[in-house]
Amino acid sequence: MLTYLPGIFLPKHYRFLKIAKQVLGISHKVKLYRGDVLRAEDLAEQERLAATLRELVRRSAKPDEIEPAITALHDVLLRNGGKVYPLTSNADWVEMIVMAAIVAGAIRSFAFQPFKIPTNSMWPTYNGMTSEVRAPGSEVPSFATRALEKFQWTWTYVERAPVDGEVKIPLEYSGFDGKDKHYRPRGRSAGGEGYTLVVGNTPLAIDVPADFGLEGVLLRTYFPDYAKLPLRRQDAERWDKLLVQAGRDNRIEVGPNGPLLLTGFKAKAGQTVLNFDILTGDMLFVDRVSYHFVNPSRGDTFVFKTNNIPGLADRNGNPSQNYYVKRLAGVPGERLFIDADGRLYVNGSVVTSPEPMVLNSQRATDRGYYGYLADIGDYAYALPLNKEYTVTDRHYYALGDNSANSFDSRGWGEVPEKDVVGKPLFILHPFTSHWGAAK
Repeated sequence: MLTYLPGIFLPKHYRFLKIAKQVLGISHKVKLYRGDVLRAEDLAEQERLAATLRELVRRSAKPDEIEPAITALHDVLLRNGGKVYPLTSNADWVEMIVMAAIVAGAIRSFAFQPFKIPTNSMWPTYNGMTSEVRAPGSEVPSFATRALEKFQWTWTYVERAPVDGEVKIPLEYSGFDGKDKHYRPRGRSAGGEGYTLVVGNTPLAIDVPADFGLEGVLLRTYFPDYAKLPLRRQDAERWDKLLVQAGRDNRIEVGPNGPLLLTGFKAKAGQTVLNFDILTGDMLFVDRVSYHFVNPSRGDTFVFKTNNIPGLADRNGNPSQNYYVKRLAGVPGERLFIDADGRLYVNGSVVTSPEPMVLNSQRATDRGYYGYLADIGDYAYALPLNKEYTVTDRHYYALGDNSANSFDSRGWGEVPEKDVVGKPLFILHPFTSHWGAAK
């Protein structure tokens, strides 16, 4: 009496037809995978028994007829099956993993795609890399806390003084404004590896991810009062004010390696001079389907390819291969303008939706919206909004919610309609206040 096949129980006769079909499927698979290595007579016997069972299934034979046929074919498959039949647990897992990868690839290509927010151009709607800064003397998170934070994609940085001395921030000259000489914090080192502080006269290298700027951490660590100023250009303008005042107060030291800002923080060797966390950007699920049926609307956040945007090509003219996420500020034919107070006008009226665009136009700094800026510099493909601009046919105008820190259509031009990928649907990770339906 046949009572068991791998993975199949026969508790009742009514299941025999279903089992027969499964055995026939296995027979077909053995023929495909091993037909060329089996002896001709063995394959012929398998085919003969399969044909008999197939005919019994076709006419819904009774269990006392179909059971012997299943048993006969099963016995031959045990001889002919090799590694195809019976299945081992490893084979089951491999097949499952392969199928899962195929399904995931299909979903990613045609329905939903994960997308990582790399920068803070859409802050506070979405987070790119952000930081949580602690005073140098604050307690350093324990090893257990730091290990747990990895699940939130958070990394703790604790930098210690190599020698005794005052902490100094390297600067670079940026021009004159009347009587005041202007500086700005020096960026990454020439090789792009990271930033440098100076303690006493000794350099301290600080290596952080490529998409992360350390300037905000330095401002919040050593000059927290300036970091709170609600200025439209945010940290860039805060640094301007700080460094102008520092020059007037003789707190900029000029030496053989360039100008240095004296922070006033004097450390002992081994003492913590920087204590901060870097939090990764939001991970979004992007809906790739909806825009096949409806057109994007003004106010949507949308993801798009950048390979057909000349203003984003590299210095050698090679197209960008990145995906960007911005807010769609204007559809074809709409007239856009930003006034001196940071309000966005569409077709002559201040925007009334969605909420992030309204909050920006109201300069709701308590909510993290500092108002729109009409331009972001003199770029070859820039489309500034200090004068009314009409969006061209089959293109969209993109703005970042974090207007002072967004490289968008004001700098590189419009987004071709054909390159729109989809709209953010859900924030998957990390599990912060942003988790849930995307705005």
